[in-house]
Amino acid sequence: MKYCHLLAHHIRLLNGRIFQKLLSRDPEALYRSEQGKILAVLWNSETGCATATDIALATGLANNTLTTMIKKLEKQNLVIVSPCGKDRRKKYLVLTELGQSQKKVSDRVSQELDSIYYKGFSDEEINQFEGFQERILANLKEKEDQI
Repeated sequence: MKYCHLLAHHIRLLNGRIFQKLLSRDPEALYRSEQGKILAVLWNSETGCATATDIALATGLANNTLTTMIKKLEKQNLVIVSPCGKDRRKKYLVLTELGQSQKKVSDRVSQELDSIYYKGFSDEEINQFEGFQERILANLKEKEDQI
C-alpha cells in the first residue's frame, strides 16, 4: 500500500506508450495519443467545442504545449479555432467532420487496450476494480477541494 501511487504512475506511463503504439498501427489514425487528449475533450463535449482553458483543465496540459498541439490539429484539419460570439478574446476549438470521424479510431484502439488491461480478469473482477478506482478518484477530488 505504501507505493500505490507509484503503481498508478507506472500504469499511466505504460498505458500511454501502448496506446500510441496501437494507434500508430491503425491505418485510419490521423492523430497521436497526446493529441487524443484534446480530441477526447471535444468528443465528450455536448457541443463539440471547448475553450483552450477548458481543455487545459480537463487534460492537465500546459498552455504552451496545448498551443503547439492545437496548431498541429488545425493543420491536420481535425479542429478549427473560431472566436467566441461576444468575447472576441475567447477562442473555441471546434471539431471538424474529419476530427469527429477519428472517434471511431479512438474507440477501436481503446477496446484493444482494454483487452490488454483486463486479460485474465472476470467481469466481476473488472467491475470491482473499476469501482475501487471510482472511489479513489472521488477521495482525491474531495481532498483537492479542501487543499
